[in-house]
Amino acid sequence: MPSSARSAKEPLRFRGGSLQKPSSSDAPRSRLLGDPGVRVKNREAWVRKILEGDVRSASRLLTLVENQDPTAIPLLKTLFRHTGNANLIGITGPAGAGKSTLINQLITALRKEKRSVGVLAVDPTSPFSGGAILGDRLRMHPHFLDREVFIRSLATRGAWGGISPALFNAIHILDAMGKERILIETVGVGQDEVEIADLADVVVLVLSPGMGDEVQLMKAGLLEIGDILVVNKGDLKESQQLYYQLKEMIPDRPILKIAAEKGEGLPALLSEIGKQLSKIETHGAKRKSFIMEELRTLLREEIGQTVLQASFDERAVEAVLLRKRDPYRLIQSWLKRRG
Repeated sequence: MPSSARSAKEPLRFRGGSLQKPSSSDAPRSRLLGDPGVRVKNREAWVRKILEGDVRSASRLLTLVENQDPTAIPLLKTLFRHTGNANLIGITGPAGAGKSTLINQLITALRKEKRSVGVLAVDPTSPFSGGAILGDRLRMHPHFLDREVFIRSLATRGAWGGISPALFNAIHILDAMGKERILIETVGVGQDEVEIADLADVVVLVLSPGMGDEVQLMKAGLLEIGDILVVNKGDLKESQQLYYQLKEMIPDRPILKIAAEKGEGLPALLSEIGKQLSKIETHGAKRKSFIMEELRTLLREEIGQTVLQASFDERAVEAVLLRKRDPYRLIQSWLKRRG
């Protein structure tokens, strides 16, 4: 680690009830500044390879991103100016609805259109390793050798709650690689998944017969996030009932029947996605929402690191312990000095 960087265990100095400004030699280094560990020449070569669509170079950077390695930041900063071109398509719905099967078919259809595709499968976070448990989706294995398809699993949560910055960074990396369509799959219908799906330009909500009645769906807040509702396993009799229930409940949004396993109904779904994307390109409100959420996420993580590094000297702690001063004024003075 460079000498200018502070170890996460080193405290900020708080003496006599006020925060002392650290000297330039020992000030805590923001992770957003990055670690200059990668030489400029190597960094330029690395960025160039990613812009050329090199899978190995992108995978290496994604690993740094997931590990919160500060050497990733200078690379991400350079790549950012090459982003903003990809369309983000969220695929969400209850477990077992057929999301991975649908994504596999969508990849095939998009490749027939000669489009480059990225897939980010957002998985639960392991409480032990912090990594994604499920790994890359095996159902998508026919596309693993296609250089125009990039598939990656990511963990969902940030260290301080909310969406992980790794998701935003992964989107930027795939975008810089030239992926025209980035499919974001979520594993379930919890609050995390709703937040993540809502980042997309278009959200496809996948449902199938037997996933629960309409009241339960409404309670989950699930129906509100879908720009397009898809009833999978549309070749089954039971799907007709669900289809008409949804038509009655949500008359103002497109509802389609498909059979993802057989590839039936895909042309109509792709056509509807295209219509929705044209609205995004005209209005752009969702793109602004994406940027706002990314900024909030980065700020949350940065503030979290600052709090983790904060410490108070023994006299301040002792004064609070003996009730000679209260913790509220102590924290207020700390915040005031932080500006």
